[in-house]
Parts: sequence; C-alpha cells; structure tokens
Amino acid sequence: MKFYIVKKDSRLAAIPAQESILNEYKERGFEFVEVIAACDESDALSRTNPSVNGSKKWLIFPTALVILSLITIIFAIN
Repeated sequence: MKFYIVKKDSRLAAIPAQESILNEYKERGFEFVEVIAACDESDALSRTNPSVNGSKKWLIFPTALVILSLITIIFAIN
C-alpha cells in the first residue's frame, strides 16, 4: 500500500495515498514530503529518509555561540 508522508513543523504523518486526504492535510498546514510503499502507517514512517526525520537542533548551538560572542564584544567595547 502507498502512503503520503506529510510534515507540519517537526511532526510527520503517514496518510493513505489519496489526493482528497492529501488536500485535507494541506488545508491544515501540512506539506507533502514523499510517497512511500509500506504495510501500514508506522512502517511508512519508519521508512522515511533520516533527513526528513531530523530536526534542526544542530542550529541551536552555533546560534547561541554567535549571540554570546556578540554580547562579549559589546561588553568589551564599553
């Protein structure tokens, strides 16, 4: 059976591959990611690419470092 993988924020969902269901999810703010052939919804979610599952937590540390550096520079100037 084919499933559409849809994503909203960091949440993934597997829905049956029917255009009407996909359109309902798009109206709720989900975006289409890919089509997967799987036995059931949980199997479809486990078959998604790691890049789809991965969050952007790795951006937090460099951003925090830049902010702390800017604060340090501001205090060093004064």
